[in-house]
Amino acid sequence: MELEEDVEDETTRTLETMIAGIDLPEGVIFASNDKIDKLNEDLQGMLFAGIVSIIFIYLLMGFLFESFILPLSIILTIPLASLGVYWSHFLFRLNIDFLGAVGLILLVGVVVNNGIVLIDYVTRLRHRGHQRREALMLAAERRFRPIMMTALTTIGGLVPLTLQGSSSIGLSYRSFGLTLIGGLTTATLLTLLVIPVFYTFFDDARIITGAALRRALGRKRRGEPAPASLGTPS
Repeated sequence: MELEEDVEDETTRTLETMIAGIDLPEGVIFASNDKIDKLNEDLQGMLFAGIVSIIFIYLLMGFLFESFILPLSIILTIPLASLGVYWSHFLFRLNIDFLGAVGLILLVGVVVNNGIVLIDYVTRLRHRGHQRREALMLAAERRFRPIMMTALTTIGGLVPLTLQGSSSIGLSYRSFGLTLIGGLTTATLLTLLVIPVFYTFFDDARIITGAALRRALGRKRRGEPAPASLGTPS
């Protein structure tokens, strides 16, 4: 139903007065369609920023490790962190708000630190002559303490912020804190279990790919034809 032009302003003021007198639960707001559209645009922008940050982190690790296959084992900690984000909000019956989305982007850069510390030490041990399995076991044993201490101090610093109520302007940091706490907890607990497994898989893939490329380059230099594919009639 559309309002007449002469009563539209008066009705709007009356509704604003009524809305101002309603005490809503935390995290619930009245929003017009314009505000909802702007919120959706902001969330889409945050999603794009998150994807760009993942790509940038992957490329940076590729240059640091001199391989674009091994960093994939570290990137997989991001989905592990998302599990913690989901369950932390589910247990507290909260939805991820705008500040929670900001926390997700920060989480992308934080959770990969544990994997970088672990894989970097594995790489150094292998350069010293250790076998892959031995290097993974030693790295997990020697890097467990600093990884856990870093995660616990970060989580401990976020607890007061998460337990704090809304600010004077109505901002709540609960979703932001739960995002980082849940993501860090899950990623840290699973880092020492999941990353070594995927590191083994991707290291095998790197070795197989490198051997195939060397064979192909060797045949090209000698002028030999490429081998026929399986199933090709002779």
